[in-house]
Amino acid sequence: MSILEVRSLVAGYEPGLAIVKGASVHAEAGEIVVLLGPNGAGKSSLIKAIAGIVPISGGEVWLEGEDITAVPAHQKIRRGLAFVPQTENIFPLMTVAENLAVCGGILPRAEVAGRMDEMFQTFPDLARQRHRAAGSLSGGQRQMLAVARALLVRPRVLMLDEPSAGLSPKLVGEVFANLQAIRERGVTILLVEQNARAALAIGDRAYVLVEGRAAHEAPATGLMDDPLIAELYLGHRKEAS
Repeated sequence: MSILEVRSLVAGYEPGLAIVKGASVHAEAGEIVVLLGPNGAGKSSLIKAIAGIVPISGGEVWLEGEDITAVPAHQKIRRGLAFVPQTENIFPLMTVAENLAVCGGILPRAEVAGRMDEMFQTFPDLARQRHRAAGSLSGGQRQMLAVARALLVRPRVLMLDEPSAGLSPKLVGEVFANLQAIRERGVTILLVEQNARAALAIGDRAYVLVEGRAAHEAPATGLMDDPLIAELYLGHRKEAS
C-alpha cells in the first residue's frame, strides 16, 4: 500500500457544497507528488481535507496502512502527516526559535532542543536569524521557517500549499532545492503549486485536478512535454501546422 492513499474523497466547507468531488490520489514513500489545476479546481481544499482542516463527507484517507479519515487534525500530525498552509504559517511576533519551540510542544520535552538544533543545521539561514521576530524575515526565510516548523516533528508525509507564492525567481529556486533535500531524507511530499514548471522539475508524478477530481495522472517529466498541459500551465502554445 502507498504511504498516503486518498480514495474518492468528497469534502467542502459547507454541507452539501462539495469542492472536492471524489478525488483519488496516492503517494509512494520518498516521492514528490505535484497537484496541478486551474483556480477553483480544489487543489488546496484537497490537501486541507487530507490534513483534517476541511470537513470530509465521503471517501477515505489512509496513512501507512491506517485509516485516518476521521482523525482530528492535531492527531494527524502525531501520526506523521504535516501540512504547511500558504498563509498564516508562522507566528510573526515570535522569534524564529520561539516558532520552532511552540511546534515542538507535541514532542517529549527532552527531545525539543535537539530537534531545534537539527532544524538550524538543516536551514543555516534560520540559525543566523534565530533571535529575530519571524515577521521581519524575508519571504523566502518565512517559507523556510514554515517548513522547518512542520519538519520538527519528523513527519513521514509533508504537504505544502503554494510554497512559492509571492517569491522572487531566486527564492523560488531556493525553496524547491530545500524540498528536494527534504525528499532525499526520506520525507514524502505532496505539493500544490501554481508554478508548474518549477514543481514538475522536481516532482516524480503529478495529478491534474479539474472540478474537484483528479482528471489526469502522469510522471512529472511526461507532463512537462504534454502539449495540452504546456499550454494550460506552462505558458507554451502548440504551433499551428
